Amino acid sequence: MRAGLATAVATALAICLAGRPVWGHTFPPARTVVVQVEPCELVLLVGYRPGTGEPTEAILTRVASAPKSHALEALRGVMTAFAMAPLTVSVDGTPLVPTAVRAKVGVEPGGARPAVVLLVTYALPRGKALAIGSSDPRTTRISWTDRESGRVAIPGAPAQGKWFAGVASFLLELSPPSGGTTCAASLSSSSHSVH
Repeated sequence: MRAGLATAVATALAICLAGRPVWGHTFPPARTVVVQVEPCELVLLVGYRPGTGEPTEAILTRVASAPKSHALEALRGVMTAFAMAPLTVSVDGTPLVPTAVRAKVGVEPGGARPAVVLLVTYALPRGKALAIGSSDPRTTRISWTDRESGRVAIPGAPAQGKWFAGVASFLLELSPPSGGTTCAASLSSSSHSVH
């Protein structure tokens, strides 16, 4: 299965490096962010596809400079960086650092653009306001769910499971962990793992 993915990625690279698609359609970048709030953690599921033209060419140029034996790892790293670049996550204005990052890369149907799906985990400290920001709101859609953690003050919160597009800052009011739940206070640990 891994060999199949490597072949698909190599095919996509070849198609993209050969030039613009014959059919002439162009697509903007697309970034979807699903925010899942748990008692002590925050999990983001981020999906990203670069736009046709310059964004895809910039990614592929970076990957092309890596040795062929490391092309898949390079694509994963570059796609992860592009997917997360405009996003910020903070509690009460203090940026959160991911505790884990897992990435899966592939190619959209038709092989025109690479795509990545990330699972990014953060320790969720006590605080009053969780903010997910995007410096590129026109390409970002955000949705969220509380998973019955009780960490989000539901009255007054945006609807769960609904997509919000074009939002530069998505805010959720937080409550303290319920039932005496003790969360680890380690915000600076960053054991990033990319698979």
